[in-house]
Amino acid sequence: MNAKKPDNYDLQLLDYRLENEKYRYYEPSGVGEDFLNAFGSNDYFILFLSAANGVGKTALATNIIANICFSGNNPWFRGGLFEKWQYLKKGRIVTESDLVEKNVVNELKQWLPRGRYQTKKAGKHFESRWFTDTGFDWDIMTYDQDPMQFEGITLGWAWFDEPPPDLLLKATISRMRKGGIIIITATPISGSAHLYDMFANGEMEVQVQLREGEDPVTVKRRVYHLTADVESVCKEHGIRGHLEHQHIAQMVAEYPEDERQARVYGKFQHLVGLVFKKWNKQVHVIEPFALDPREWCVYHSLDPHPRNPDAGIWLAVNRQGTKIVVDEYYKNPDTVQDLGYDLKKKHSLYRMETPYTIDPSATIVDQHTERCLATMLEDEGLNYISASKSRAVADKRIENALDYREVNGQMIKPPELYVFSTCQRFIYEVEHWRWQEWKGKTSFDKNRKEQKVDKDDHTIECLGRILFQEPQFREMVTRQVQSGVQKMSSDDPYF
Repeated sequence: MNAKKPDNYDLQLLDYRLENEKYRYYEPSGVGEDFLNAFGSNDYFILFLSAANGVGKTALATNIIANICFSGNNPWFRGGLFEKWQYLKKGRIVTESDLVEKNVVNELKQWLPRGRYQTKKAGKHFESRWFTDTGFDWDIMTYDQDPMQFEGITLGWAWFDEPPPDLLLKATISRMRKGGIIIITATPISGSAHLYDMFANGEMEVQVQLREGEDPVTVKRRVYHLTADVESVCKEHGIRGHLEHQHIAQMVAEYPEDERQARVYGKFQHLVGLVFKKWNKQVHVIEPFALDPREWCVYHSLDPHPRNPDAGIWLAVNRQGTKIVVDEYYKNPDTVQDLGYDLKKKHSLYRMETPYTIDPSATIVDQHTERCLATMLEDEGLNYISASKSRAVADKRIENALDYREVNGQMIKPPELYVFSTCQRFIYEVEHWRWQEWKGKTSFDKNRKEQKVDKDDHTIECLGRILFQEPQFREMVTRQVQSGVQKMSSDDPYF
């Protein structure tokens, strides 16, 4: 049976909708479909699409907004939040000031149904206030606005186009006090290290204290992170792609090598400048386990500071030479006695080996008191020697310890060094310590600096000082019973 041909009215309606209601016919790529399905599920509070250039992230976010505000019967936007919105209809869009018109405003006008919304500039050089005939409205703001302007109003949704400054993101999160949903679409070329911190651990459970004096409650973080490389929208290799493969190749060939991490693969650009390139959280971070003192001995180093928190590391070593960062210290104790108490408490957990090392500055005698921190810690029963000053050699030793080789998912050469997942400060430093870069307009005319940022490296420095000593496994020392006759063997528990 032949299908009924559309009459003139149907054709005119179709022509009208194709011209004026384009959001009805938007078709996402495969990765775009994954993102909008995660959004529509309402399983997440914050969703982050970390995408390469050309993926179409701005169009995707615009069509999510269009299909929330207007019922368009687009088959890709069905179910969940798209059919039953559960939050306030008040929203906010935030982007870079130089992108606000050519990216966000123009994209909204391209996809939203004409005649069903109104806009006002409200003192801005662009249309900053938007009102729909369905009760949804939003403002458009830029990252250069005063952070105080982001406070006050309660929102039901927000969209950040490109990486938001941490302060503005947190201010917007606090606007969702009646529930809401936030999406971030960005090519993480710069200013996105805080987003890495937010999404690196995924939907982990955290302890939060809601009222002072009460026990903390366990909350599961509702965050979603999707990475999209440029090949995900390739007509040949992607799903419902819109870019020719040869055009992608030509585009990528012109990108600087140090920007391809973000522009081609949608991955965090700040990771390119990290000192320890071999660091891989999936490989090096392991869950803690009880250390058998017959199988593991532990070394320690301390890096005290007058203003920053004192930093310390405990490194376990076994017979095979495997090394694990098992504990850390990062705190501002009130007194030397408090510091000594904290350190001895940690020492009691392990079979400690000496010598302990300390930053050389701690062994400098004050001309007025004729004492130094090392001698004051000695009074607390802690004996330290001055650590090596060979920082470059120590850093290289860490780099070698992290090195591993994996082929087709098989570990051919395992790393020498691992880290317990509880050592959050050390993990933070490894994932943030980077090489210095020239900034500003003159940066284009200069080579990369051969210096590391003197920040976020204190527990790293402690580890380097221990590895510089080439710590070895030592058998448990036998000891005599008080009578002086019977000896304990290395098979007895360690006391």
